Amino acid sequence: MVRTVLRRLALAQVSSSRGRVLGALALAGLLAACAQPELPQPAALPLAPLVMPPPPQASFRQEGLASWYGGALDRHLTASGERFDMNGLTAAHRSLPLDTIVRVTNLRNGETVSVRINDRGPFMPGRVIDLSRAAAQQIGMRHDGVAPVRIEVFDADQRKSTTTAESAAAY
Repeated sequence: MVRTVLRRLALAQVSSSRGRVLGALALAGLLAACAQPELPQPAALPLAPLVMPPPPQASFRQEGLASWYGGALDRHLTASGERFDMNGLTAAHRSLPLDTIVRVTNLRNGETVSVRINDRGPFMPGRVIDLSRAAAQQIGMRHDGVAPVRIEVFDADQRKSTTTAESAAAY
């Protein structure tokens, strides 16, 4: 009987340690199954420096006084042969080619408008451009009547105007 008890104690110890070992192995297996494999990280690529294109350069630039016209001249023929519309974004300049798009900036407030040259003038001494009423309104000089401005011609503006005119003519 002592032998039986000793045998049972020995088996209990073996099965207990076996159970611990099996439990530990099962726990390790579960943990391994839950773990995600480590994925290889992509190699870091060197960042190329951001290169900004240079700002566009004006092909023509002029500063001086601008005035505006409208009212009595509305609907009269312009030098381009079209009727003047004081509500359109047009202007008169002495020497720029007709249909040139110019950016006019009011130097008092920084407001800018793009207008198309469709007439000749101004005929007042000291003035460099006559704007339509709508253009004068847009740059905040209509009530003053006269303002110091910068006139700039950009080649990119001319291409846009030509493309727009060509697509309009196609229809």
